[in-house]
Amino acid sequence: MRISNNMLSRNLLLNLWAAQGRIDKLQNQLATGQKINRPSDNPVGTENSLRFKSNIAYLNQLKANAKEGIAYLDTTDDTMGEMTSMIQRAKELAVRATNTATVNDEDRKKIAIEIDQIREHVIELANTKVGSKYIFGGTANVEPFPKGATGWQGSDDTKKFQVGGDLSIEVSVNGHDLFGAGWGYVETTPATDPPTYEYKETGASGIAMFDTLAQLSKALNESNINGVDDGTGTTEDGVEVLLGKLELQADHISDVRAQLGARQNRMDSVYTQLDSTAANLGDSLANVLYADIAETLVDFKTQDSVYQAALAVGTKIIQPSLADFLR
Repeated sequence: MRISNNMLSRNLLLNLWAAQGRIDKLQNQLATGQKINRPSDNPVGTENSLRFKSNIAYLNQLKANAKEGIAYLDTTDDTMGEMTSMIQRAKELAVRATNTATVNDEDRKKIAIEIDQIREHVIELANTKVGSKYIFGGTANVEPFPKGATGWQGSDDTKKFQVGGDLSIEVSVNGHDLFGAGWGYVETTPATDPPTYEYKETGASGIAMFDTLAQLSKALNESNINGVDDGTGTTEDGVEVLLGKLELQADHISDVRAQLGARQNRMDSVYTQLDSTAANLGDSLANVLYADIAETLVDFKTQDSVYQAALAVGTKIIQPSLADFLR
C-alpha cells in the first residue's frame, strides 16, 4: 500500500488535534479544579455529582433545623434552671421566715418584698423568647402570660423540628403544665399534720406557680406561719404549708427538665450523625468532581511533551515536495 504525503499529513493533523484536545481538557481541569466541566466529560460522574449535591443540600437543611432545635432546647433548659434557682431561693426565704425566734413581723414583710420580685422574675422567664418565638407558648406566637393576665395565653401544641425524612423531635415544653395553669394541690389521704399534697392537673383556675408565690408573699406580710381562718371557715395556707407546695413545684420542674434533657441528648446525637453523613458525602463528591491538581499537572506536562514530540516528528515525516519548489 502506497503511503502518500496527503495521508501522512492527515494522520499527523488528526493526532495533533487529539493531543490538543487532551491538553485542553487537562488545562480546563487545572483552571477550574474540577474533573468534570461539562456533562460529556463523564456522564456517569455528572449524574453521581448531581445526586451527591442534592443529598448534601438536604442534609445541610436538616443540620440547620437540628442546630436551631439545639439552641431552642438549650435556652429552655437554661430558663428552667433559672426557675429552679428562683424557687429554691423562695424556699430558703420561707424557711427563714418560720424561725419565730430570730425573725419578727417586720423582717417577714421585707422577705415578702423579695418573694414578690421572685414572682415577677418567674413571670418574665415564662415569657422567654428565642428569636421571635416564645419557648413556653406552644405553637401560638403570643406572649404566654402578658402583664395583667389572669390566665395562660399560650397553646398546648408542641413545636417539633424535622431532622430526618420521617423524624421530628419535640423541642418545646408545655408551659401550661410547667407553670401549673389548671393545676392544683390535692391533699393526700390519710390526712397528715401538717397536710401533704399531690400536685396535678385539676382544672383549677389560676396558675399554680404564680399563685403560690403570691400566697406566700401574703402569708409573710400577715405573719401567717401555721395557717389562719379567713373568716369563712376556710383556713388560709401559712408559710409552712406553702413551703411544702414550693417543694412540689421544684420537683415538678426537675421532672420536666429531665424529660427535656433526654430530648437534648437525642438532638445532639442526630446533629452529629447528620454532620458525619454530610462530610462523607462531601468526600464522595470531591472524589467524583474535583481534580487531583498534582496528578493533573503531571498528566498535563506529559501530554504537552507528547504534543511537542509529535510536532517535531511531523517536520521529519512530511518532506518537501516539487510543489514546495514551484511556489
